[in-house]
Amino acid sequence: MKNLKITIFIFFIFFTLLSCDTDPGLEPIQSGFLGKIKFINDWPENTDQVLVVASTVFPPANITDIILGDPLPIGVDSTNYIIYTPPAHFAAIGVVWKEINQPWDVTNIIGIYFPTKNKFTPGSITIPDKQSVIDSINIVADLSKAKRAVNSKITGTLRVKGEWPAGATTVLVVASQPGFPTGLLDLTLGQPIQAGFDSTSYSLTLQPGTYKLIGALVLTEGEELGLTSIRGLYYIDPEAGKTGAVTIETDTSVVNNIDIELVFQ
Repeated sequence: MKNLKITIFIFFIFFTLLSCDTDPGLEPIQSGFLGKIKFINDWPENTDQVLVVASTVFPPANITDIILGDPLPIGVDSTNYIIYTPPAHFAAIGVVWKEINQPWDVTNIIGIYFPTKNKFTPGSITIPDKQSVIDSINIVADLSKAKRAVNSKITGTLRVKGEWPAGATTVLVVASQPGFPTGLLDLTLGQPIQAGFDSTSYSLTLQPGTYKLIGALVLTEGEELGLTSIRGLYYIDPEAGKTGAVTIETDTSVVNNIDIELVFQ
């Protein structure tokens, strides 16, 4: 009986210490954001997965700038989602599409959270504390924007005329099939290029088709992204101000010498 009492006492002490020493960092995350995804147009047959992603900066420069949600249902018209994350500020939230047998590409965006009518500036959210869940982060995902893997592209040189504006951070080469894009989803975005160069080369992967507008966006601290962010266009006749369209014929077409001058006055 005495040994039994000692054993019970030891177990009591052990579990008391264990409960006191539990690391609060292991507690489940209770903060995050949620909403509804509405899918429009037909699901591509080569769809592998779609995810909600959130980026601490826009555009994201590397994988450490983003968090990924769980895979969403495929073949549906709409679905709800929730992402749990510690308190943070996210500059953009979107839906990314992945092709079968291809790696994830965070630029393969089919939907962006736009809380206003401005479809060029992604909506941002701030999760202030560990108990906050931000609701109604709803996104329309356009499946016709999904980009399959191709080897077709344009290449060229970016040249700068004038002095860089204060606060300029990033340059994005963009291409649009509509001559007058109505939002970010009309644009194919290139990889971010750090501002401050005199000239630099670029390469932009494009799906087959005709692109009526090719230009360069300049992102500036404190300024919203919009059509006024376009600081250079591809011209076939610069003196006459005639912009040029580029046609990508096949999945392996490469069109060179699509040069763009960024003009700062």
